[in-house]
Amino acid sequence: MIIHREVELIDAALARFEAQTGLQAIREPIEDHLGPDGRVRIIDGPRQWVFDVECKNRVDRLAMLHGVQAQIQGFANAGLLMVPYLAPELARQCQSIGLPFMDAAGNAFLKREGLYALVTGQKPDKALLRPEKPMRAFDRTGLRVVFALLAAPKLVQAPYRDLAKAAGVALGTVGWILTDLREHGFLVDIVGERRWIDRQRVIQAWTTNYPLRLRERLRVRRFAAKDDTWWENANPGAFGGFWGGEIAAAKLHGDLIPKTVTIYLPEDRKDFLAKHRLRADPQGLIEVLDVFWDFPPAPEIPEGIAPPLLVYTDLLTIGDPRTLEEARRIHDHYLA
Repeated sequence: MIIHREVELIDAALARFEAQTGLQAIREPIEDHLGPDGRVRIIDGPRQWVFDVECKNRVDRLAMLHGVQAQIQGFANAGLLMVPYLAPELARQCQSIGLPFMDAAGNAFLKREGLYALVTGQKPDKALLRPEKPMRAFDRTGLRVVFALLAAPKLVQAPYRDLAKAAGVALGTVGWILTDLREHGFLVDIVGERRWIDRQRVIQAWTTNYPLRLRERLRVRRFAAKDDTWWENANPGAFGGFWGGEIAAAKLHGDLIPKTVTIYLPEDRKDFLAKHRLRADPQGLIEVLDVFWDFPPAPEIPEGIAPPLLVYTDLLTIGDPRTLEEARRIHDHYLA
């Protein structure tokens, strides 16, 4: 769904791109409200190239670039990241991974057959760097509520009290979050029922904000094991826990060979850690986080596997090409 601030960002970036390159850049109407944020056409005489746009208010880490790269795979045309400003190191990373981008400061990287545009070193206006207050639905507490709504679809119609319990938040929080989703055009009430207007955009927003605002609050700790195959006979479900990330993906599809381990456990982790002789190690490949939801898994998900939305987001956050491909498969199978 293209909204006013995204139109402003696209227009600003295109204007600076034209000034820097001499190429004509046009924003075009778009009817697919469940897909890209916009569409642009780059014109150089008789030659033209069309890009579908993914807008982000802020990109400040490599994992977010990988997340965008995964999101644009489903676009009808080549994808293009647009941001108010992209730091030089991240701009270089875009070139390295082949991710086209423009920012409103005038920096850009576009590479298509017959088209190569690279603009660097442009400084942003101070107004571009002014942080925008995030939606309440995607702050630390709101992310819990939105996760419950997305991962357990029946909760969309649930009473506030049930939703608060499922998300582990105060009862009064639920109303604020639902109001925020309505005001931003993600949720609507029709004949007494709540319905998503743009569920895919909510999924995108959740996957972007979860690593930034909630994940690090889940008592993230790293561990190591003597045997790299220890997880093959482990069952976090017996301890109230869930596999996430690569292990969950491997168990759901069986094609991925895990290199990292992500586990979500209840507040008391001692028994699980002791049973499997996991030792604290800041460089360890085993990552343990708190379970932050309280609702049963979907019938098609095996016991002890985190909801697919979380598995998908874990894989995007890892950012390895292997996990990005698996993330796309998880999305297409469970979230599309």
